[in-house]
Parts: sequence; C-alpha cells; structure tokens
Amino acid sequence: MKMTAVEKHFVNSPGHTVQVAHRAQLLLDRIDYQPGWRYLDVGCGVGASACEIAKSCGMDVTGVDVDPKQIEAAKARGASPRLRFETMDATQLNFREAEFDIVASSKATHHIPRWEQALSEMIRVLRPGGYLIYTDFMFPSWLATAGRLIPFVSIPSKKRVEALAMSAGLTKIYQSRAGLQFEFIWLRNS
Repeated sequence: MKMTAVEKHFVNSPGHTVQVAHRAQLLLDRIDYQPGWRYLDVGCGVGASACEIAKSCGMDVTGVDVDPKQIEAAKARGASPRLRFETMDATQLNFREAEFDIVASSKATHHIPRWEQALSEMIRVLRPGGYLIYTDFMFPSWLATAGRLIPFVSIPSKKRVEALAMSAGLTKIYQSRAGLQFEFIWLRNS
C-alpha cells in the first residue's frame, strides 16, 4: 500500500529523513557488521538510510519500495556502484534465498496489509548468521486482531511479530520500545 500525499510530506521532509538515517545507523552499530556485506532496506522510501549506510559503512546496499515515485526520489538522492534502488512489493521480494547479510525495515510494515508475508520474505532473503533489523509501530494483540476486521488493513502486534521471528529460527539480540514503536534486532540461526 502506498502512502498518502500527507504521509509522504511528513516522512520525506529533510528533518525526518535525517532522523531515520541516524536511527538506522545507531541500530546497525549494535551488531558486528563487515564492509562488503549485502544490506537490504525494505520500504526504503526516498533512500535516506540506504544512502547513508552505503556511504558510511562500505556495504552493498539495495533499497526497495512499492512506490515508484519514492524510488525515483531515492535514485536522485544517491547513486554509486554500491547502492541501488528498485520498485518492489515487500510481499514478493525478487531476490534469492539467503542473498543478504542484513535486512532492515523501518516503520514500513504497518503500511502493508499482508505484513506477515512481507516479514516472511525479509527472513527468506536473509542468510543464516545474518541480522534482521526491524522497527515499526506495534499494537496490543486485541487491537491488532480488531484491525483485521477492516478490509485491506492488518496491524502488527508485538506478540505476532515475535512468534513469526521465533518460528523462523531467529534469536532476538536487541529490543527497545518507545510508546507504540518497537525496535528489534534478530540473528538468523538457520
């Protein structure tokens, strides 16, 4: 699901994109990453985080977003041999299994009606020994369940996200919470 014009105005503002890139770097600094690793940013928007990580960390970074206009803006923001952007649906990632060392998604899945499928796809393309860095708004289980009654809406809950991660063989190595926003870092064991 694409964001509305109002949402885009807020999330694409210079101040917000700097904040998002800074937070992505802080989360990345919690793991022992290596230059040359492959990093996937799912729901990359205008590419602020992807550009910063490619520049500062020496990783091969791919950013994907379902909105072609966001991808156009991301491509205009930065280009290098270690950075690429593609229009792609997170529920059908067009990558091989275990292709990435790090998969990150920041506040994107609450925009995706089939967010569980998107999270499964992120895990599928993550290599064993790789890291999933996931940030989004989480709702209490009862509210997330009630949200399913609204057509084209599916709201992540902490309980469901953690259950999916555990069933996929991920080990949580970091978690933080600020209000309804949760940040997780998981290690893929198998």
